[in-house]
Amino acid sequence: MTQKHLDIDDDQVHILVVDDEDPIQRLVKQILDSAGFQTRTASNGREALKYLKEASFDVVISDIVMPKMTGIELTKKIVANYSADVILMTGEIARYHYGKMIGIGASDFVQKPFSPEEIILRTKRVIRERRLKETQISFHNKLALAQKMEAMGQLSAGLAHEINTPIQYINDNTLFLKDTFSDMDLIIEKFLHLFQTLKTGSIDTSMVKQIETALDQLDLDYTRREIPQAIDQAIEGIDRIKKVIQTMKVFSHPGKKNHVLTDVHHCLQNAIMISKNEWKHIADVSINMEPDLPKIKCNPGEINQVFLNLIVNASHAISEKTNTQFGDKGKIEIRAHTKKNWLEISISDTGTGIPETVKPKVFDPFFTTKEPGKGTGQGLAISRSIVKDRHHGKISIETCEGKGTTFIIELPIHQN
Repeated sequence: MTQKHLDIDDDQVHILVVDDEDPIQRLVKQILDSAGFQTRTASNGREALKYLKEASFDVVISDIVMPKMTGIELTKKIVANYSADVILMTGEIARYHYGKMIGIGASDFVQKPFSPEEIILRTKRVIRERRLKETQISFHNKLALAQKMEAMGQLSAGLAHEINTPIQYINDNTLFLKDTFSDMDLIIEKFLHLFQTLKTGSIDTSMVKQIETALDQLDLDYTRREIPQAIDQAIEGIDRIKKVIQTMKVFSHPGKKNHVLTDVHHCLQNAIMISKNEWKHIADVSINMEPDLPKIKCNPGEINQVFLNLIVNASHAISEKTNTQFGDKGKIEIRAHTKKNWLEISISDTGTGIPETVKPKVFDPFFTTKEPGKGTGQGLAISRSIVKDRHHGKISIETCEGKGTTFIIELPIHQN
């Protein structure tokens, strides 16, 4: 066959062909090699999994009926653990149909016998869809990061205040310790001089009088009481700054691309801390977590972003309603509990609520009810995309105009 060039993109495509029949294995490899693909072959599912651990493949083309491990079992393992797309092929069309194969996670299905043109066209279609999905994910990640940076920018003044306050009392306590040490150093010098005179067998009464005067001026009881407190407050301030900076790093970092086991309670605490300056003057925040909540497999950076968006939205809704001049404060209540195979997180506020006419649009991109310059309308749209598209979860809204709003997020506890 004549060598052809790929028209998909400039990246080399790597394909693993799995079939227990050598003639079919060689035929498929020859067809794909002639089309410009890089192919490798395996005789069964176990061998294929070994190769998948050793190298990265874009597509796996596998027979269904094989000894040791069927193509269906192989597909489930690939979908659960690898990024490759799967094309299944079989001659037993009566037993295996397209809908069933797509249902277990395969990207396409080829019936034996097949022509060279068909296997090439189906492979190229799967590759094109794969590239499109990668482009969409890349665009989504860039948009989400931009929105995250926008949110961080809006919160920066509050974060500066959260850092400035402990810095102020670290500074005050450090100056107090410095001044106190100077006074104590003078007394120590006098004690050392007195000690030297005692060694000679005489007592310098004038030095004793000077020490008594210095101790009265120092107010030793007050100093001994205040120094430990000053040290403790300085340590507390350093700890507060450390926590704020660690939380800022968590939110500003692009984050991991893969899903990992994550403590959702920790994510919520991060979001509460980073948004503190948005709500502390207008609302009381309470968090009610079911004991021993299971960790879930998710992207912690993206879930942090969702929680931050919803808490900031809640604080803005309360600020539009609450009169803080008279000491009125609203409430933001965060709950989390398990619900069968789901982890349900709700974030409620006592704000203005959302009119029924507006409710269907709140997750639309660029939709906002805020004044120009106060919001881009991306926060909720990106939150919905993160929950539904990236985590196979659900996000819904319950609201009553004039009374408040609850956003409910459901994330699967067990997911591949």
